[in-house]
Amino acid sequence: MRKIVTLALIALCSFTITAQVKTRTYIVDPLLAPREHNLDYTHMKLELDFEPAKGLVKGKATHNFKPLRQKVDSTFLDGIKMTFKKIMVNGKEAKFRSDSLGLTVYFSPALAWETSNTMEITYECNPRRGLYFIGWNDPLNLSRKQIWSQGQGIDNRHWIPMFDEMNDKMTTEIVVSFDKDYKVLSNGTKLAEKPGPNNTKAWQYRMKNPHSPYLIMLAIGKYEIDERKSASGVPMHLYYYPEMKDREKVTYQYSEKMIDFFEKEIGVKYGWESYSQIPVQDFMYGAMENTTATVFGDFFLMDDRAALDRYYIGVNAHELAHQWFGDLVTARSDAHHWLQESFATYYNQMYEREVNGMDYFNYQRRDAQAKALDESTRNKLPVAHSESGGTRHYPQGAFVLNMLKYVTGREAYNKSIKYYLEKNKYGNVDSHDMLLAFEDVTGMSLDWFWEEWIYKGGQPEYTVSYSEKEGVTEFNVSQVQELSELTGLPSSSDKSGNSVGSDPFVKGGVSTYRPAGLFKMPIWFEVYYTDGSSDRVQAWIERQTENVKVPNPSKKRVDFVLFDPNNEVMKTVNFDKTMGMLRSQALKAPNMLDRLDAVIAMRDMSMEAKRGLFAQVWTKETFQALKSEIISQVANDNDANSKELIRRGIEDKEVLVRKAVLANVKKIAPDMVADFEKLLKDPSYEVIISTIDKLSIDNPSKMASYLETIKGVTGMPGKNVEVKWLEMSAAAGDKAALDKLVAYTSNSYEFRTRVNAMWALKRLDHFDDKLMDNLLSAMMYTNGRLAGPASDVLGHFYGHNEHKRQIADYVSSKKWEPWQAEVIKKVVN
Repeated sequence: MRKIVTLALIALCSFTITAQVKTRTYIVDPLLAPREHNLDYTHMKLELDFEPAKGLVKGKATHNFKPLRQKVDSTFLDGIKMTFKKIMVNGKEAKFRSDSLGLTVYFSPALAWETSNTMEITYECNPRRGLYFIGWNDPLNLSRKQIWSQGQGIDNRHWIPMFDEMNDKMTTEIVVSFDKDYKVLSNGTKLAEKPGPNNTKAWQYRMKNPHSPYLIMLAIGKYEIDERKSASGVPMHLYYYPEMKDREKVTYQYSEKMIDFFEKEIGVKYGWESYSQIPVQDFMYGAMENTTATVFGDFFLMDDRAALDRYYIGVNAHELAHQWFGDLVTARSDAHHWLQESFATYYNQMYEREVNGMDYFNYQRRDAQAKALDESTRNKLPVAHSESGGTRHYPQGAFVLNMLKYVTGREAYNKSIKYYLEKNKYGNVDSHDMLLAFEDVTGMSLDWFWEEWIYKGGQPEYTVSYSEKEGVTEFNVSQVQELSELTGLPSSSDKSGNSVGSDPFVKGGVSTYRPAGLFKMPIWFEVYYTDGSSDRVQAWIERQTENVKVPNPSKKRVDFVLFDPNNEVMKTVNFDKTMGMLRSQALKAPNMLDRLDAVIAMRDMSMEAKRGLFAQVWTKETFQALKSEIISQVANDNDANSKELIRRGIEDKEVLVRKAVLANVKKIAPDMVADFEKLLKDPSYEVIISTIDKLSIDNPSKMASYLETIKGVTGMPGKNVEVKWLEMSAAAGDKAALDKLVAYTSNSYEFRTRVNAMWALKRLDHFDDKLMDNLLSAMMYTNGRLAGPASDVLGHFYGHNEHKRQIADYVSSKKWEPWQAEVIKKVVN
């Protein structure tokens, strides 16, 4: 059960001696307050050596710090399952105590505040999180060999003994000794790269300005580096695998331009000494915004064809935006995590708008709204809450920021963001700091916006209707969402004196009470006339029922009307319109989202009423979302006009339209087989896979020729086309193809290839000892996107009586570490 806190405000009323208690109610956040600490760490030097085959770290961490209390006789540093060899404080050996969570160091005599001190920690560890050793245990020596870190949220404590929380910032320096044939990257400027003993080198990196501990990074592997500079002179170091020079160009095609765009859009120069990007194998997320050095999954190091299915542009822009939002200015606690992810998402969307256009940007907002509304069916957590989850911290928060810009205006928004960043540069912030920045810059009282969109959950639901009267078009708007203290604005008196609901507090016979849970937003109302002209009015909608009038003094004939054109406000809308009005809106509305809404509203209408209109819309439209929506509605209609639209979808230049055809056509008509066969040579790897899947069902007699067509296409990520070819060849009795699929599940290959092969073998219902061994090995892997599917597939076969004993006997014959046994027990019991 979630805890709820209510803040009570006593309001004394001049016309009665009875006090009215007003309240604000919020869901309690267990991580609202930052973690307490008694030392301020100002600098850390980390000296590292490794034994990769053992997954062993040998390190010495030297901390410079000042006490934050009058006297400090001990302190605790995070350090998971480490062996501490020696602790030195101010040059003298210190007493300490350690456990599996970290290290307590005792100061004798106690340290006084405002004094500068040093602490050296010599240690060893075998981290299972935070720092990852990739490929060093591959018996076939096919895998890449790498070491890389992933610190967010609090995983750097698994390989570095330190105060590992975001609410302390320090400069860092890292010195690494490693094989000279490798490249080493860390935060900041590379100060040295010197030869060492036994074919090693020593690399030294140092940060000029402070950053939070979770942003410390290290990556080691075999790379080439593309050296570039942004227009403003920021040095850029773009890493890639030596054999993938062609992919480097595609992956990093916008990297310099992004820095130029953000510096101009944000108004604050890039705040660090350089910027690097480096791909790594088996990364568990998309990418990570470590200060000056983004790590990303090498599945984004892609060619032109793979970029059609999922490009790196958005991820690239997202991680770069974090260099301002998250790295330069960092949330004080997890409750304010949205200040990092929502901003990075919003700014990556703005850069994608530069590349893909306004329709693309608006469709991203629409997708964000759909995800946010869906999330609200499960709970009413707000954006500013540590437990809100990815949907609220990423797309919903980005939508909220766009609404804030809509409310304040672009210039005021940009000026406020610039002030917020410059005032808090290299520091920690919370949500209230941003509110204060907007109030300082604009003079606007925006507490209401923070209240309903940041500190509270949910969204408004409007029921809208309109009527035409003498010289006016009148809209009626009702807020019909479930009213709750956890959503919208708190209850309050309505200064206008309008009656807005049941009210125990009445003045002059008219209610002055507004119930909790209503939303307040400025919304545009537009009326379009058959002569091509239009009128618009903006009104604040904040009561349960509002009437808004749009003057029509010339008594023009109304063609269609719009409530909140271009979907500026996050909401659900119920607004019934006639087919005639929807037709006009689909063809004439200026904004793509409004035209799309009209087409979506036709889903339950007869095909006869909309076939001809869809042909007109298709001819006029260029954006994929409308075409994809049309495809979804005509996909299984046998009319010749609908089939013509399907053919046009197959030929469309937008890959998402072609995918919409494959996703929505249930059965390929005989006279359209040849059209679908063209997609076997599509530039998109995912289209090829979907096409052969569909053709194998609807036209199995031609499978041999289909397989010949896609033979030799590897695909990416995860050799996706090749794995599909192997699966279908194995289904046809090809033993070599089956053996190769089993081999692809081993640790000689990156995780996406392994997962693709696992799912293929599950579909083939093939199980053998080698696959069992590979699945159990994968279940122990630190990347959950491999371990999870491996557990699912082994669980599938364990559920079959013919394999249950085989698996149980194999597991009982091996010796497992306690943590490994726990992993296996979840599947084999």
